[in-house]
Amino acid sequence: MSQFAFHSPVKAFFGFNAIENFKELLKPYRRVCVVSGRKSIDATGFKKYLNEHFKTTDFFYFSEIEENPSINTIIKGAKFARENKADLIIGFGGGSPLDASKAIAAFATNNKGFYELLSEPKLENEPLPLIAVPTTCGTGSEMNNYAIITDTEKMDKVNFAKENTFPKYAVIDPVFLRSLDQKTIYATAFDAITHALEGFISTKANPFSDSTAITAMEIIMSTFAAGADVKEDETLVNFLYGSSLAGITILHTGTTLLHALGYWLTNEKKIHHGTANIILLPYYLEMLRDKGVERYAVIAGLMQKHELDIARWQDAVGYDVSLKDILKPEEIEAMVDYALTKPNCQLTPFEVEKDYVLGILTKY
Repeated sequence: MSQFAFHSPVKAFFGFNAIENFKELLKPYRRVCVVSGRKSIDATGFKKYLNEHFKTTDFFYFSEIEENPSINTIIKGAKFARENKADLIIGFGGGSPLDASKAIAAFATNNKGFYELLSEPKLENEPLPLIAVPTTCGTGSEMNNYAIITDTEKMDKVNFAKENTFPKYAVIDPVFLRSLDQKTIYATAFDAITHALEGFISTKANPFSDSTAITAMEIIMSTFAAGADVKEDETLVNFLYGSSLAGITILHTGTTLLHALGYWLTNEKKIHHGTANIILLPYYLEMLRDKGVERYAVIAGLMQKHELDIARWQDAVGYDVSLKDILKPEEIEAMVDYALTKPNCQLTPFEVEKDYVLGILTKY
């Protein structure tokens, strides 16, 4: 076993009624900025819960996080937190609000331009403490320091991640998944599968990340094998726990070519990130098999064990299609060109060549 390092500093509270931990977690704070999307905070009852149970706490709601949060939104949210003298950030929602809340917590105490702060090796001032509350079962953002932010001018995704942009706490309560529709649950669960899968075959994989990756894949695939009834609490628990484990995995391994390609589909075609990954997954698996990636055998074994029929779940999210059904040849080439510029490619366990990737993506 070669040398390796791992670091997972988030204290997480998991399970139904995990939300009750807020009674202790909020005691040291008086002015709290809550970062969320526009609808989920009301639809789930979380805003009502905070206002009714914490009468001595001042809450300031920044509910402007869009899907794929932009640089402008981050700067605006940081200004909002500063102006309201927030001493804590609560990030509430799916991957977009959680990623945004990490960046907002950093810019709230470091009032600089986005790329200026991004270029600095470390933050001059500690970010505001952050409590992350996931409401989807895909990104695992509550367990790592990644903040994927969209540069709308360049049509690019940028990872704003610093050594100290981890949440302080994660409150992981499956109750919030009950308000999601089936397509969203399935799409985000496949995002988690790809996190675990890519982390497992990443060139940065290590024995610690392998353990979380394999467990995450086992849990999520077995839940799909059991029918993935989203009305069953067990389904929600399994998907959410698997997602958190996969979030820990990619903290240590990063993602690979699959995610780089998926970013283009999201940026250019506005396809949900998890849905983009499930569209691309069969192509990527073929690349791993064709290139003789040793660890592919483990993934194939897990899929066979749990009878994971990707086409069935593509159909369930409304995308049982080939890339050629939704993209023109020149668009597929543009997607590959974009992916080749992303750091994810460097962690792919085979040499990523444009002609080869294009050949697989246009094969059927």
